[in-house]
Amino acid sequence: LDRELSWVEFNRRVLDQAQREDVPLLERVRFLTIVSSNFDEFFMVRVAALKRELGGPAGNRQRLEQVAAAAHEVVAGQYHALHSRIVPQLRAAGMHLVPPTDLTAEQRRAAADDFRYQIYPALSSIRLPGDGPPAVASLRLHLAFRLQPVAADGPPGKAGETAAALAAGGGGTGAIALVAVPGGLERLRPIPSPARNEESFLLAEDSIVLHAEQLFPGYRITDHALFRVTRDADLEVDEATDEDFIEAMAAVLVERRSSGVVRLEIDATGDALAALLAGRLGLGAQDVYRVAPIDLTGLKTLPDRGRGELCFPSWRPLPAPALADTDPWQVLQRRDVLLHHPFEAFDHVLGLLQAAAGDDAVLAIKMTLYRTSGDSPVVQALERAAANGKQVTALVEIKARFDEQQNIDWAVRLERAGAIVVYGIAGLKVHAKAMLIVRREEGGVRTYTHLGTGNYNDTTARLYTDLGLLTARDAIGHEATLFFNAITGYSSAPRLQRLSMAPASLKRTLLAHIEREAAADDSGGLIMAKMNSLSDPDVIAALYAASQSGVTVLLNVRGVCLLRPQVAGLSDNIRVVSVVGRFLEHSRITYFRNGGNEQVYLASADWMPRNLERRVELMFPVEQPNLRRRLVRILELYFADNCHSYELQSNGRYRKLRPPPEATKRRTDIHAQERLQQQAWTAERRRVRPDEREFTVRRRPPG
Repeated sequence: LDRELSWVEFNRRVLDQAQREDVPLLERVRFLTIVSSNFDEFFMVRVAALKRELGGPAGNRQRLEQVAAAAHEVVAGQYHALHSRIVPQLRAAGMHLVPPTDLTAEQRRAAADDFRYQIYPALSSIRLPGDGPPAVASLRLHLAFRLQPVAADGPPGKAGETAAALAAGGGGTGAIALVAVPGGLERLRPIPSPARNEESFLLAEDSIVLHAEQLFPGYRITDHALFRVTRDADLEVDEATDEDFIEAMAAVLVERRSSGVVRLEIDATGDALAALLAGRLGLGAQDVYRVAPIDLTGLKTLPDRGRGELCFPSWRPLPAPALADTDPWQVLQRRDVLLHHPFEAFDHVLGLLQAAAGDDAVLAIKMTLYRTSGDSPVVQALERAAANGKQVTALVEIKARFDEQQNIDWAVRLERAGAIVVYGIAGLKVHAKAMLIVRREEGGVRTYTHLGTGNYNDTTARLYTDLGLLTARDAIGHEATLFFNAITGYSSAPRLQRLSMAPASLKRTLLAHIEREAAADDSGGLIMAKMNSLSDPDVIAALYAASQSGVTVLLNVRGVCLLRPQVAGLSDNIRVVSVVGRFLEHSRITYFRNGGNEQVYLASADWMPRNLERRVELMFPVEQPNLRRRLVRILELYFADNCHSYELQSNGRYRKLRPPPEATKRRTDIHAQERLQQQAWTAERRRVRPDEREFTVRRRPPG
């Protein structure tokens, strides 16, 4: 299947969440904003790459047209859902997005005051060059105004000369001025509501248009358009020639500001400005998206306005029973602990790191950082550990796309605190999630290791499903030490027995496990896997071969999947589902039946060429039997989901799975994320009130 089309299909599934009546209203708004932000990155990276490839195979242009057609279809569905269903329901719930034409006199006065004192001081206008493209920032809202002097042949003077010059700059068709909507400005401007307990908003750009004559005294506005451009962000450092990596990365970040434009979104009253801007930017009709309002991510603050009845019930990650109210060092000396976020708290990982930072017995802390939160408690703990004399070693991946500048800042802070900082590895991205704590104890030095499927980010740990393993096993600690030596110093790829490291051995190990399952004598082979994306051709070929050998292959792939299931003679035994729900599915689990000697692995890597061949990743076994069984149950639960699951068909489209008709009677509806929340609550109740008993009270049936 085609990668870009598969990605668009994923966003069709996200859009479906915004159209579900059983999803709370403001959460549906949130899903609409997710589609918008997803498409922003898609155009900046994937579409930009396709456009650069147009100089190659002729088929690329056809692919680009297919991708554009699919994207236009999803975007049209997104805005249809907004205007036909969500906006009317918001209005019924007392939340009004008021167009300028519907403002009452009181609202107009309030909007005028807001514009004068809050918006106007931050605005600046610039002239559109006579023949060149507009120099506008990527993903920033801009307004274009076509102007005519009130009296073009009026009395001479400074104002008249300026008007003539502006008109000339507009190519003889009137001046065109550009006004950027300030990025730090709250997009939703509160205005008085017609009734109590209701809220009304005017979009900032609508307020600017409403009062635009104040920006251009002496001119008449004859046309205007709100627009936004998306620029190519698929630019990387040339690591073969750039010696100063940080300086080269900073240059790339600057280059992105003026890179080629790949998309124009525009809300214009007519076609003239749209055609003018598209022509100046060198874009064709398929690159222009006529939508209003542009950039729905501006609505992302609506769910945070205290209307809890219109949102999902709040969820506070709960303590893991094994670590609640106990000394983590003593627990991990006896057993491994599996953490499933956000159902269980990421605070356990933070707590262990923070405890290590102030523990006199801790000698060293080693860690990989790919993406962290804005005010990262992880970085703060590492700074404190370095200040307390621990040897802190951090590999900060500077090439984490769109987090480059923040990661540079974190790396500089850690260096100033006295940590040893490695700025990634030449030619590879370090995407592995690993933390190693070295502690002196009564019996000698012991290592404590955390390996995970997700980033060390306390914010996304509440929004993404991820898994982490905490262990004090000597064998894992030893191999984690070899891993850190390899990525922070001079070392060839280590020979690891339990951990598998990409690009050295992970793919080879994965293929060997698939082939072993296919070669088993009996016909009971089973592979189950959960991941974000599947696109590696070698892995796909191995899965096809396993299917043809009679192995049952169950794949839960949230996003891109290029494997084509249910093709006769090729993939009859392969089933692919995708679960899209409240939390972003991000965990990566792989299970092999292995003739009854079951093996379960967690990993930082998806099954994609970039992860398996061009990134440093880790796949690690879960060896404790009860934790293996728990992971198998998690996999089985996701494959049983019939509320938020979609099954991939052989034609590349997805079919929404639904509970059977009798679900409400027999309770056979299965919502995996909801079940996992319930399980976490049950475990918490047992921990807090272990002596509590529940009784079933029997009553005589009515009648």
